[in-house]
Amino acid sequence: MNFLIEALTGSECTRLKSHFEQVELELGQSLTEPEQPITHVYFPTNSLVSVIQMMRDGASVESGMIGREGMVGLQAWLGQTHASVRSIVQAPGQALRMRREVFLHEVVNAHSSWNSVIAKYIDSYITLLTITAACNRIHQVNERLCRWLKMTQNRVGRDSFPMRQEFMAHMLGVHRPSVSIAANALKKAGLIRYERGIMTVLDSERLEKNCCECYRAIESQFERALKVSLRKGDHEPGKHDLHGPPPDSGKDKNAL
Repeated sequence: MNFLIEALTGSECTRLKSHFEQVELELGQSLTEPEQPITHVYFPTNSLVSVIQMMRDGASVESGMIGREGMVGLQAWLGQTHASVRSIVQAPGQALRMRREVFLHEVVNAHSSWNSVIAKYIDSYITLLTITAACNRIHQVNERLCRWLKMTQNRVGRDSFPMRQEFMAHMLGVHRPSVSIAANALKKAGLIRYERGIMTVLDSERLEKNCCECYRAIESQFERALKVSLRKGDHEPGKHDLHGPPPDSGKDKNAL
């Protein structure tokens, strides 16, 4: 379940439940594009979305990630009609979505109690953006890769998820050989396994110990703000479980 939806009070959940639509998110699917209208806000339940910054020369780097702790299209809550960033699905799965105009009418302009929870999430997300920017500049690729994999695991709520080496390089803003070296070191150490397009975290505790300090700073901020245990591994279905079980992870021939 998405933690923001989990935070809905009983009466608000009842009032808003009919406005949510369950959707399947596919690997590489674009949810928002710069200067394009925001049509929906998305609440991932077992999928992961990357927020991408594109450069004029075609280079790209991930500036943020959104999973079961948050929402895609938060600019709508801030009163914007058009997106300023590209948001693409990094790990496929399910999400609940709501049309932007409905979200504005039923939540933002209705002075819903849910707004205070969303505000706390956005504050935490800003922390993620600022720390990630510093992390990409200061820390080594191996530390950043550990942070990225652990945060991905936390946000999809499972140990295995589809992943490609080229995609990881784009997300970390480095060349593919650098990711290969770092990933192979983690594999040899028994922390991860990757085969046929599926990344599996084998030793979550040791992977966390190899993360840079940014991992704990980011995740503890979300945990304090949302009062959840984000770093806890898989969670049981929530009190407002509006979706079915996680989909079976597909396989990608362009894998690691």
